[in-house]
Order: sequence, then C-alpha cells, then structure tokens
Amino acid sequence: MAVSGFLELLRLTKQGNKRQQADDINRWSGIAFEMQGQTFVIPLGEVNEVLYCPELTSVPNAESWLKGLANVRGQLLTVIDLSEYFSGPAVKLTRQHKLLCLRHEDYYIGFIVDQVLGLQHFHTTSFVALNKVLKQELQKYCHGYFKQKQTHWNVFLFSTLLKDFYQVNTVLNT
Repeated sequence: MAVSGFLELLRLTKQGNKRQQADDINRWSGIAFEMQGQTFVIPLGEVNEVLYCPELTSVPNAESWLKGLANVRGQLLTVIDLSEYFSGPAVKLTRQHKLLCLRHEDYYIGFIVDQVLGLQHFHTTSFVALNKVLKQELQKYCHGYFKQKQTHWNVFLFSTLLKDFYQVNTVLNT
C-alpha cells in the first residue's frame, strides 16, 4: 500500500513539473525600475547587481551625467545618472535611488535610477512590439513593452546603450 502511494506521489509531481515548464515557456522575467515617471524592465541577464549608491569621487571636466567613480569591493565602478543622460532632470540622490550595475567589456558601470521595483514576471502574450508614446531618445534602447495591470513596462536593453558608450569611447581614444 505504501509503495502505491509513493508511486502516485511521483506521478503527481511529474504532472506538476510539466505544467510548470509549460508556464515557464510563456513567461518572461526582468528587473523593473522607474525613471522620469515611466516604468521599465531589463532582461535578467543584463544586470549584475543592484546597489545603493556608494561614496563617489568626481571626475574633473566630465559630462554632468557622469556622477563619478566608486570603489566597490576593489573594483572601479563608473556611476552615470540615467535620467540626466536622457536629457531629464539630474537626480538628487536619496535612499530610494539605486544603481543598476552591469559589466561590458572591461567596464563596470552603475546607472542611477529613480527606483528599483524588483523582479517582474510577464506572460509573453502581453508583449507589444512598438511603443509610439515613448520619448524619441529612449526608443532606440527600448524594444517594445509588456502591458500588465494598465502599466506599460518598457523593455530597456542596457546592452544597446553600453555598445553606444563603447563606440563613443573608442572614437575618443583614437
């Protein structure tokens, strides 16, 4: 009797796993953040970590959106105000502001955002490929959005932004 109960439990577990796998295929997850009053989501693989802003050392003669450099666990972190970079208002750092930290090539970059909203999950059928109401300068870096609970979660690709930074840096150094 105990053996047949155990076998039934295994059968039910396999059914549950198959259902979970089917749900995972139709689900997209990312880290959500807010900037300039709009909501965005980043693919999970693009963000290395989320930090509070550490103490910064300013960089003389740098663009105003380049807020400074910080030592994070022995690594040099470049800190950029994402809102100001996109012609928005400069942030006045509070405890609410966070850094979305990414690696690109040999660079370790932290982008200041207004607020990190945590991990968000979306059903793939809620994806819309084009957002015509998004500011022009953001459209290059946002590839569609997910609509969930009357909110548009713009899919922001930092990988595209970092490629632009890298190209500018390469041109300046040649």
